[in-house]
Amino acid sequence: MNMVVRTRGWLALFVIGMLWVALWPPTPTPAQGPNRLPVFQLTKIAVSDDTTQLLGGTLEGIGRAAQTGQDEFRGKNRFFRLNEQNRTVLTQYEASGGFFAYDLDDLGRETPAGTINDETAKRLACQFLVNNNFVGRDGTLASNGQSNYPVRLPVTPGQCDATKDFGRVSLIRAAQVAANDPTLGQVSQSIVGVVVEVPFGFVNNQQFIPIGGAGGHISLLFTTTDTTTPQNGSTSLDSGVPGLAAVAMPFFGRTLEFRGTVPVRDLNQVRSEVESLIRATYPDAANLNVPVPVLTYMVDDASFEQTIIEPEAVFDNITVTLPSGEVIVLRSFSTPLAVGGSGGFGPTVTITAPANGSSFPTTGAINLTGTITDGTAPYTYQWLLGDGTPLSSPTTLNAPGSVSRSVTLPAAVRETTPDAVTIILRATDANGVQREASISITPDYRFVYVPTIIRSGSSPAALPDIELNQSSSYTFGVEGNWDYQPYGPGGSDLPGVIPDVNGFHSGMSDYGYTSRFFWANASAWERDWRDVSLGGIDSTSGVDRAAFVYYAGHGGAGSIVMTSNQDSTWFDATKARYQNLRWVGFASCQTLRVQGYTVGNEPIRRWFNAFQGAHMLLGFNSNMKDVAFGGNLVANMRMPSFLGIDLPWAQLTIAQAWVKTAFDMNAGKPAYIYARSSSVNPLNDKLPKPGTAMPPRPLPVISYHWVWWEF
Repeated sequence: MNMVVRTRGWLALFVIGMLWVALWPPTPTPAQGPNRLPVFQLTKIAVSDDTTQLLGGTLEGIGRAAQTGQDEFRGKNRFFRLNEQNRTVLTQYEASGGFFAYDLDDLGRETPAGTINDETAKRLACQFLVNNNFVGRDGTLASNGQSNYPVRLPVTPGQCDATKDFGRVSLIRAAQVAANDPTLGQVSQSIVGVVVEVPFGFVNNQQFIPIGGAGGHISLLFTTTDTTTPQNGSTSLDSGVPGLAAVAMPFFGRTLEFRGTVPVRDLNQVRSEVESLIRATYPDAANLNVPVPVLTYMVDDASFEQTIIEPEAVFDNITVTLPSGEVIVLRSFSTPLAVGGSGGFGPTVTITAPANGSSFPTTGAINLTGTITDGTAPYTYQWLLGDGTPLSSPTTLNAPGSVSRSVTLPAAVRETTPDAVTIILRATDANGVQREASISITPDYRFVYVPTIIRSGSSPAALPDIELNQSSSYTFGVEGNWDYQPYGPGGSDLPGVIPDVNGFHSGMSDYGYTSRFFWANASAWERDWRDVSLGGIDSTSGVDRAAFVYYAGHGGAGSIVMTSNQDSTWFDATKARYQNLRWVGFASCQTLRVQGYTVGNEPIRRWFNAFQGAHMLLGFNSNMKDVAFGGNLVANMRMPSFLGIDLPWAQLTIAQAWVKTAFDMNAGKPAYIYARSSSVNPLNDKLPKPGTAMPPRPLPVISYHWVWWEF
């Protein structure tokens, strides 16, 4: 039986089974030998309005007297402190205890507020953390002093006098060029900020093991590090350090409780397995680079309630060079290291019918069958579609055995390409250990297709503008790519794309926007993005028909990479000409790459021709991690509202929301580019609330502007 077993990448913190009875001794014991590593229960502090008020008092830029707010996010409470006087916001999540704070005016600054110095930024970050007791002078994180495995920094801060190795620094740069410059040479560039990311982890058998992921970092953003002169309109969240514009502490108040050890695979073995799969995906690749993964314990985003943390292999900067010279960059991902199999390491899940790659009838029901064994019974299981749509309610299986479900599956087709349907069987055993299996099947269509011919002479300028139809103005579209072969259905190395695109889709729908399209894998085509004058279908049936489009998948410098080989798997930015589309978010690696190229040759410039009415493109200068970015992005873009009252002053611009989401989730180094006219500056764009006017278009373009965070 052709069967594919998948974990959920960034969600795989629950996936590998634990021998909870055998491995959870009453008193902690160290790991047994080099082939075993510990697993932990991840604890959190109790969060309430009072804890958020205390944090507001610690951050003087927020203040305890700031307005109180509370709402629900992903089924858990989220608490706010909003200070309209100085336009600062603090958010704390009940699900984890983690918090984020920021100054609205400095978060998206594109002009210098003062001088920036790397080493001074590290020292200021150290002072902020130590002086506010977030980190002890010995390097231990708050609440971890009594832990048998205390979470700590890899360095000892002391008095913050010597901070050469304290954190990783990323400069934030802004640039612009005049549209009438015949050479499009760079007119100006400036440093507008600096980010200090402070790593942490724990020590096991004298080895320092990092903790990472969207919830496993401390990050601080400064708009200046000048401690001697008044700042140019820059404020600070903390009175003790200048220019502190944002703080991300999703791990705040968390500790590790040892629950045993698990046997783990060798990192080089895992690397070889991944490399073999990627070589099978691109057999004609001119070059392939798969670095040795890094042993890391991954923590989910602060809005998720996570209870188990385990060893994972984190892959970053995997690149594939095609025969044409184009370089595909895979989104960073992780895979669990614990050895699976029978004997108690979590449930073993298989789908026995239908077979992977088979077809299903377009009418009538189909029978799904599977087996769940190993781990600890009873199990809770559920059948789902690949996009997360439930095909059954959660059901209990009291002992190892077979499960089945009769369902009617959705059947759709784009031209001659049937949409593949991914089926997932997900099971959780009595110890909370989750695993799943997935297959991909296609509808059995029988038809004769007569294609419509798009003449090459069609002019995009002659096409109707969707803004003339008010009912169509508040629209969005999604393209998601996760089924990169030969990994098979359910995710290749990108399982995070599924909750990523679903989060964006549900968030925009809940806000009142209408979905114009949602294409994934085989149904997401390169020519959806290509201008009709170049043989594409962008404005006839492609992406140039929605106000906001979101893409998630692999990318490259100035490009995106599709799973479908319809026309081409590679879309180059030089083929983009967007009139109706206003904003695009690219959740992919290096699609807006700036760094590492000579002035005038930066790949981000390939997007200049896209601005035929478009406002802003958002993406990453660096590689991107395989995280569920889209839902948090929408949450950050929306108009804040409490007790039914909108707070327009607290709404982030679209650019601010993008960089804040990347900053909060440690998703990568963001970038964005926009075009200005003499009267319209998209830097000020906020996501319109349905019922309000869409912003006017920046035409004719007088200048291009872009911002990027260095890696």
